[in-house]
Formats: sequence, C-alpha cells, structure tokens
Amino acid sequence: MHIIITGVHMEMTDAIRDYTLTKMEGLGKYVPKDDTSGKLTVELSKTTNHHAHGDVFQAEALLHIRGKETVVRTTQDDLYKAIDTLKDMLTRELASYKDKERSVFRRGAHKVKALLKRLA
Repeated sequence: MHIIITGVHMEMTDAIRDYTLTKMEGLGKYVPKDDTSGKLTVELSKTTNHHAHGDVFQAEALLHIRGKETVVRTTQDDLYKAIDTLKDMLTRELASYKDKERSVFRRGAHKVKALLKRLA
C-alpha cells in the first residue's frame, strides 16, 4: 500500500512523519496481497478554532482500495492522539471491508458446494 503524508498549516517534522508512517503501515495486513493499487493519503493539519483554547489538530485520511474510496476525519487537541484515533478508525473500516469480502466469497463457495451435492 502506498502511503502519502502531508501537512497543512504546520511544519512536518521527521518525528511526525515517522510516527504517522509506522502507525499506518500496520494497516497493510487488512489490504489484499494481490492489490497493488492500494493508496492511503494522510493529511495532518493545524486548525484555528476560535471557540477552543490552544491548538486543535485535524487528521484526515483518504483510502483507495479496489475502486472503493473511504474518507475518515478526526479532530483532537493533541496531534499524536489524532493520528492514533485516525488509525483506529481506519482499522475498523478495513476490517469491515475485509469481512464483507470474505463473506461474499464464502456465500459463493456454499452455493458451489450445494450445486455439487445435487449433482452427485
């Protein structure tokens, strides 16, 4: 899976880039092995929210796998907390996608098995 990390209204340090990359690389286990078109674009930004005191960080991810695009967004008061929350949200999305794909395959396998039983 190809991962692109960008920063908006903030400086992207090597520590932030490395932390984000290590967190997002763990999502590779949910992506099918034969899918080389997987692409994850992560955008980290510092937003100005005049109703909240202090810095407000937003993490947004655009995930493209097998023609399906998913957008996940979170806002936190700490950048690292936003990255962790984003990873958890993406994990839930990818696990759901993988379960759906597996259940479709199993339904097809059950139909083939039933058809073979009728023929025998």
